[in-house]
Amino acid sequence: MLKKPLEGVKDAGGEVELAILAEKHISPCLACKDPPCWQKMECKVKDDALELRKRLNDADGLVFIAPVYFLSVNGLAKDFMDSMRSYGENGKPALAIAIAGGTGKGCISALQDICRWLVILGFRPVNPLPVTRYNLDVALVEARVRARRLTELKSQPFVDLAERIAYYESLPYMKYGMTDEMIYLAREAIEGIVRRGNPSLATEPRRKLESGEALLRVSRFNEGLKLITDAQEESMRIFNSIVR
Repeated sequence: MLKKPLEGVKDAGGEVELAILAEKHISPCLACKDPPCWQKMECKVKDDALELRKRLNDADGLVFIAPVYFLSVNGLAKDFMDSMRSYGENGKPALAIAIAGGTGKGCISALQDICRWLVILGFRPVNPLPVTRYNLDVALVEARVRARRLTELKSQPFVDLAERIAYYESLPYMKYGMTDEMIYLAREAIEGIVRRGNPSLATEPRRKLESGEALLRVSRFNEGLKLITDAQEESMRIFNSIVR
């Protein structure tokens, strides 16, 4: 997933720098008294975050990719996010990617965390991409395509905080709750089973998912949610049995 956005930017003739946070020393933000960081490129904490902050401010756009640890971004990504500040032009384009292994749970909630951070920091995220084992084949293609498109976009500064929040709310997945995420995961697993040439195996979990969604629409929430979670767990088991 790291390679594909790099390839996409290069496809468009753009220049890209890769920063792997695991190779950097990033300390937690200390919420210092009278911190200088909000006004200028300074930090009382002596680590690699200031160098990364400079690179972030110099860039014309940003691709931010984070793994999901227990339903949100991992701690290293969060430390980085807490240490970043934006000083110049806002509205720069960004691509957010959250990657969840295992069941895939948390791919949406982590993506929401990243996009909220990007918008408040001053970036304008476009086409956020949740990634799980179910849609990895498609996501690898999409990551390259979306990064290539990112290079074609120019900064579109936000007028005020209200516009930033409205923009965030307009993005795909940003209004999802846990039930919506379960529906998303079930659907992605079902489609993953079909793409791998096993449509008959997807019939029963698809029936449960569609029945569950229909029950939600008539306010029979508990019954609907039970069918949706059954569909997600069943489709996950089937997917894992055919994809080793």
